[in-house]
Amino acid sequence: LADPSRTIEPGGRQGPCLRLLSYMAVAARRVVGVYDRLLGSAPLRVKSASSALIAGFGDNLCQNAVEQRESYDFARTARFMLVGGVLVGPTLHAWYEVLATRIPGATAMAAAKRVALDQGVFAPVFVPVFTMSLAAVEGSQAALHDAATRLRKDYVDLLSGNIAIWTPAMFISFWRVPPSYRVLFANIVGIAWNTYASWVIGKRVTA
Repeated sequence: LADPSRTIEPGGRQGPCLRLLSYMAVAARRVVGVYDRLLGSAPLRVKSASSALIAGFGDNLCQNAVEQRESYDFARTARFMLVGGVLVGPTLHAWYEVLATRIPGATAMAAAKRVALDQGVFAPVFVPVFTMSLAAVEGSQAALHDAATRLRKDYVDLLSGNIAIWTPAMFISFWRVPPSYRVLFANIVGIAWNTYASWVIGKRVTA
C-alpha cells in the first residue's frame, strides 16, 4: 500500500486534512482486505458477526440520539445483537443466495425483480419474525404479549418504514454491489433501519 506521507499536494507540502484523508484511505483499504480474507474463509460467520455489531449499534444510536434515555438499557442492545447475529445475518445470507439463483443477471430489470420479491414476499414475513424473536429472547410471556400487541398496532408503520428504507437500498445492492458484499451493504444501510425498528419496537405498549 502507498505511504500516505508521500502524498503531496500542489506546492510541495501536504496539508493536515489531506494527510488525515490519506491515512483514512489506507486504513479503509486494509480493513477491506482483512474483511475479504475473513469472508473467503468463513462467510457465514463474518456476515453474522457484522449483523450483530450493526444491530447493536442501531439500538445504541436509538437509545442515545432518538430516545435520549437517562438510563441505558444494555440488555436491550444485547438482544438486538443476538437476534442480528443469529437470525438476521444467516437469513439474509441464505435469502440473497436464493434470489441470485432464481433471478440471475446483473441488469436493472433483474435487480427490480429481486427487490419486488424482497419487499413483497420476504419483508412482510420477516418484520414480525424479527419483532417476535426480540421478545422471545427477552424470555417472558409478558414480553411476547407486548410484542404481539405492538405488531397489531405498529405493523403498518414498521412495514412502511422497511419499504421506504430498503426499496432503494436493495435496488442498488442487487444491481451494483458484488454478491459477497450484499449482507455487509445491508448491514450498513441497516443502521437506519435498526434505529427506527428499535424505536418502534422499544416503545412501551399503551392502552
